[in-house]
Amino acid sequence: MHRMSPAFTILACVTVSSACAPRIADCVRVVSWASYLEVAIDQEIVDSFEARHPDTPVCYESLEGSGIYREKILTSIAAGTPPGVFLLDGIDLPAFVNRGVVLDLAPYLGRVGLARENFHPKMLELFGPGDRLWAFPKDFTPMVIYYNPRLFAATGVPPPPDSTWTWDEFLDRAKRLTRDLDGDGAPDQWGFGWPREFFYLQSWIWTGGGDLLAPDGRRATGYLDAPATVDAVRFYLDLTRRHGIAPRLEMFRRGLGNVTRLFASGRVAMLQSGHWSTPTLLAHEGAGRLTFRVAPLPRRRGVEPVTPVYASGWAVPVNASHRRWAIQVAAFLSGETAQRIRARSGLAVPGMPAVAMVEMNRDTTGREAVFLAELEHGRHPWGTRVESWREIEDMLLDLLDRPLVRNEPVEQVAKDVAGRIDVLLARERRRP
Repeated sequence: MHRMSPAFTILACVTVSSACAPRIADCVRVVSWASYLEVAIDQEIVDSFEARHPDTPVCYESLEGSGIYREKILTSIAAGTPPGVFLLDGIDLPAFVNRGVVLDLAPYLGRVGLARENFHPKMLELFGPGDRLWAFPKDFTPMVIYYNPRLFAATGVPPPPDSTWTWDEFLDRAKRLTRDLDGDGAPDQWGFGWPREFFYLQSWIWTGGGDLLAPDGRRATGYLDAPATVDAVRFYLDLTRRHGIAPRLEMFRRGLGNVTRLFASGRVAMLQSGHWSTPTLLAHEGAGRLTFRVAPLPRRRGVEPVTPVYASGWAVPVNASHRRWAIQVAAFLSGETAQRIRARSGLAVPGMPAVAMVEMNRDTTGREAVFLAELEHGRHPWGTRVESWREIEDMLLDLLDRPLVRNEPVEQVAKDVAGRIDVLLARERRRP
C-alpha cells in the first residue's frame, strides 16, 4: 500500500560482517518504494532476519517516489536480473499476474511457517484468490476522515461519529468550521481540504452510490457517466466551487503534503487520507501542535458504507535467484515479527488481525478501532483488477480539472472520459 512522494534512492546492504560488503550475486536483493521512515523500519526487520539466518545476506534497496517503479521491476524481470523480493502494490497486481512473472507462494506457506489464516480476509481477497497467493500480505489501509477535535470544540460543532454519517451531516459541520478569522472577507480556516489526486474523489463516487466501471471492468460508459457518479463528482467539486469550505488552491496541487500542513497547523478541520498520514500527524501531536481523531467516510443518504482499501505485499519473481532464500525472506518480511515492528510506525494497518488487535487495544484514542471497523466496509480499488488503471486514472483527472478550470459541465466531461476509457479497455482486451 502506498502513494509515492519525492524521489530519491536509498541502498542499504545488511550483512553479518562488519564491512557491509556482500557480493550482490550472493545476497537476496529486496526492493521497495519505502520512504525514509520506512527504510529505518525495514532495516530493523532485515537485521532481525539476519540475526536468525546468518547464512542468508540481504541487500535492501528503496526507490522512493519512483513513478516508474512498476516498469523498473518488470524490466528487470524481463532482462533476467530481477530482485529476489519486491514490494507489490495492489494497484499493480494485474500487471504482474497477467504477465505470469510472479511466483505463486501458496505451496510454500507451510514451509515458511505461515498460514492463510494468519492474514486478514481482505488481504487474501486481493493477493490470495482461490488457492493462489501472489504475495505475502504486508499491510493495508481504508480511507478515513481525520479531524481536529480542538477546532470542533472551539466552534461548538459536534465531532463526527465513530460510525456512519451522511454527506449532509459532513457538509453542515464543514460549513460551520469554515471561518474568516481576521475579518478580511476571506476564509482563514476551512472545514475540509483535498489535493488534486483522483483516488480521493473515487471515495466520494463510491459513497455516493456511483461507480467508475461496469462490474466486469470492461467499460466505463453507463457507469462513470451515470447520474449517481455525476452527482457525486459535482458534490465534491462544489465543496469549494459553491460552498467554499475547502482551500481552492490546493485543488490544483498533486500530493497531500500541503493540505496535511494546513491540517496540522489548525487551518483545516477535516482531512481525507489513509493510515499513511498517521506518522506525520503523530509527530505534530507529540510536539503539542495538534490533536487528531479519525472518523469514517461520510456517505450519501441511503447508500451503504464503503471505503477503498489500499494494500501491498511482498512478491517473488518467477526467475528470482536464490529462490528458496527469497521466499524465506519474503515470508519473514510479512511475518509476525515484521508486522509488530512495522505496526509501531503507524503507517498502515497490520495485515495480521492478531497484530492489529494488539495495536487497537494499546490505542487509548479510539483511532485504531475506527480503522479496523472501516475495513469491514472495504472495497479494493479498480486498479487491483484493471491492468491499465494508471493510464485510466490520468484520464479521470479531467473530472476535476475541466469543470474547475474550463467550467465544463460535469456530465459532459464524464461522458467524454467514459468513451475514451472504453477505447483503452477495448485495446487492452485485444492484446495478445
